[in-house]
Amino acid sequence: MNRPVKDHEILSAVFAKMDVIALALAAGVLFSLALFLATAVLLLQSVPENYPVGPHLSALADYLPGYSVSWPGTLVGAFYGFFVGCVAGFVAAVYWNLAHYVALGVMLISAAELAD
Repeated sequence: MNRPVKDHEILSAVFAKMDVIALALAAGVLFSLALFLATAVLLLQSVPENYPVGPHLSALADYLPGYSVSWPGTLVGAFYGFFVGCVAGFVAAVYWNLAHYVALGVMLISAAELAD
């Protein structure tokens, strides 16, 4: 028996929910890797004696306690990057899902009103 596909099933498929945990972890890994690599690239570059290494990146120490442009600082930065990335990914996914639920609800209400 073929049943007709309902509007809300089509809209639910189009507006699929984003996996909050997956996006939070993926963003955490990306932020962590980005901060680790940015610090490591600065450390691997040759600089003249008594020349400050990465003055712009070292300004992050004001916001991330324990971070510095050093090899131990790469690990601290990776930890903070993971934390900040997880929070950013979580917020983005929750906002995305909320916006889509609201849009889906508006469409379903509009479709129901038009059907009457």
